Amino acid sequence: MCHQKPLVPAMGNLSVFPPEIMFKILDELFGSFPRLSHEDFHTINQLMRTNKTLEQYIKVGWINSNASNSFNGHVQWYPTIDSANESLTLHGVDPNYIMLIEGLLPPDLITGIIFDDCTDCFEWFSEVMPTTSMSCCNEFGWTFLSLAMHAKAEKLLDHFFLSGFPPQAKDFITGSANALGTGPSILGISASSRDHRSFSRLFKKLREVLNGRRERAAIRSVAPQYLQKLLYEAGLVSMHPALRYSPYHSGKRTEMY
Repeated sequence: MCHQKPLVPAMGNLSVFPPEIMFKILDELFGSFPRLSHEDFHTINQLMRTNKTLEQYIKVGWINSNASNSFNGHVQWYPTIDSANESLTLHGVDPNYIMLIEGLLPPDLITGIIFDDCTDCFEWFSEVMPTTSMSCCNEFGWTFLSLAMHAKAEKLLDHFFLSGFPPQAKDFITGSANALGTGPSILGISASSRDHRSFSRLFKKLREVLNGRRERAAIRSVAPQYLQKLLYEAGLVSMHPALRYSPYHSGKRTEMY
């Protein structure tokens, strides 16, 4: 099961219905243009698994169609941060405006899939679209990893971390998590969500790509109000933040990391 709580009721054996009824259901779902929700996509995914005829109808007649109500007509996402930046800029989005990571409600398709931590739908999405990764962006320019961090989507976070970081890992982790370059970083989102496991993974990746001084400068510049305590709670430093200025430690500022 891809959800802790299913988005739609169990659909049972749909193959008992006549094909014309099934096609009518599909047409109603496909007609929800211009926004396709995760709930709709999840239903279509279940319908596709009922029999081969429906599977072919969905794959050939919807997924690979050029019609306005085809799958491509419903989905807005960007395969890279650069492509998201270029498109959002061309559409006149103010580069100084900080997009809300929650976006619109209900969320767009890929955001809904990630927020619901639905691995089944994400796998199907990845099958029918170009290669997806943690550095892809939703319609508002937020990276997939930042969305998963914000939602604490544990299964998809595991998937992204196992898939690996983009080549410029330091910039990806410590720079803005939004393609326009405004808003919090991946590391800052992880820290503010108090997700110790994911934060530890990010911090350890930084250790691999940065030397000591640069690492400390990068960490402090992201979200200092969160990170000191979180580093300690995650077991990444041995000294509690409250002891940094303790008179029992020579009265001088003590380096934590």
